[in-house]
Amino acid sequence: MENLKSSFFIVGNLLVFFSIYSFIPGVVDYFYGGTDWVVFFVISIVCLFTGLNVSFIFKRKDKDVEVLSAFLLTLISWLLLTFIGALPFYLGSTALSLPDSLFESMSGLTTTGATVIQNLDTTSESILIWRAMLQWLGGIGIIVIAIAIFPILKIGGMQLFQSEFSSKEEKVLPRTTKIATGIGLVYLFLTLLCSLLLHFSGMSYFDSIAHGMTIIATGGFSTKNMSIGFFDSIYTELVTISFMILSSLPFILLFQSLRGKLSELFLNSQVQFFCIVITTVTVIVAFWLKRYYEVDFLQSLRISAFAVVSISTGSGFSTYDFSVWGTFTTLLFLFLMLIGGCSGSSSCGLKIFRVQILIKSALTLIKRIIQPRGVFISTYNDREISEDVLNSVTGYFFLYIFVFATLSLILAFDGQEIVTSLSGAAATLANVGPGLNETIGPSGNYSSISNFTKIFLCLGMLVGRLELFPILILLSPQLWKR
Repeated sequence: MENLKSSFFIVGNLLVFFSIYSFIPGVVDYFYGGTDWVVFFVISIVCLFTGLNVSFIFKRKDKDVEVLSAFLLTLISWLLLTFIGALPFYLGSTALSLPDSLFESMSGLTTTGATVIQNLDTTSESILIWRAMLQWLGGIGIIVIAIAIFPILKIGGMQLFQSEFSSKEEKVLPRTTKIATGIGLVYLFLTLLCSLLLHFSGMSYFDSIAHGMTIIATGGFSTKNMSIGFFDSIYTELVTISFMILSSLPFILLFQSLRGKLSELFLNSQVQFFCIVITTVTVIVAFWLKRYYEVDFLQSLRISAFAVVSISTGSGFSTYDFSVWGTFTTLLFLFLMLIGGCSGSSSCGLKIFRVQILIKSALTLIKRIIQPRGVFISTYNDREISEDVLNSVTGYFFLYIFVFATLSLILAFDGQEIVTSLSGAAATLANVGPGLNETIGPSGNYSSISNFTKIFLCLGMLVGRLELFPILILLSPQLWKR
């Protein structure tokens, strides 16, 4: 009961924070002479008074929660913020239906970037900045959770990343506060730097800030229908590519790099493998475009680099409609979607380190078959991969594939064709955003998808963002008996 009081106290504080957060787009709308500022101000006031009352009622000296309770708190907070975040879409000038509003809000907070808004070019500035703010908040939220909580409960092999920030204590609030402060500073610094460089590349202040927030969150929400392609600037694309890659690297290593330990970033096995993957795939796709579409090689390299990095990092921005590039790139991008970026970053997917561990373990098994008397030990970053880690990663991999297959079948059951079903499931589960065909690809959106499918896609976004196991843990009867 005392632990539950602490959880409500934190929810109250979160509502107070969200009241201030939702006040910002109201000010933006008032400045631009819009009509949505009333909606944002009302939401802000309601959240403020509700949050203050909840915090006061459940206030206590020990404001900490246990690790397992933190999962429940995370899920409740995510669902609550999704509902509140949907209100401007439902009540504001976009006038989306309730299912579409919840879909847009969930897509924002999970940094998925799938949208149902059909004309971004005429959408009010307050709604556009609200979408960016939802993604920015979701990005920092999942980084903190991944570093503070997942390693303790050994989620999918995340125990490999236990550090001074994530000890084996049962209390999580002091550790989470410490992480949020350090990572938050890096997150904010990268956002400001990215926004500034985007402005120097030719974007307006508004567009540069909105895109800076969604790039660092690897979210993909844009202020334009044509996404980054609207600006048609190689400098804008280079800035976007650079920060998409940075945001897909472990933020702990980025934090340490800013403190003078730059070598740890480049010597990290996960970072090296991630860079090798995106470089190799970029060159392959460039040759594909040159051979079958007769594109100049430098131009094809520019086009492929942006698309590959965007898909690999789970950002979902686009400069060209990659859904029409043929079967080869469709399948290749589908695999890239599912893999994702590095652990401890704002990107999602299986994560690079899990792919590395599975490959290393498979190679070790082959060596043992060839040389039965040999002693072969799989290592990761010069550390032995224990059986516990391998089992955890293997279990996560098969569960991930099972959820992906189930979600694809649900979409197919609802009448979606095969590419829509597969890429829609992958794009939402891996929090990428756009699919790989004309219906839900870079040139389309999810507005034509039925509400039935949208509900399951929302579940896919949430499950993928919280890395599967937390949801299953909360559904376990043994947990509640405890």
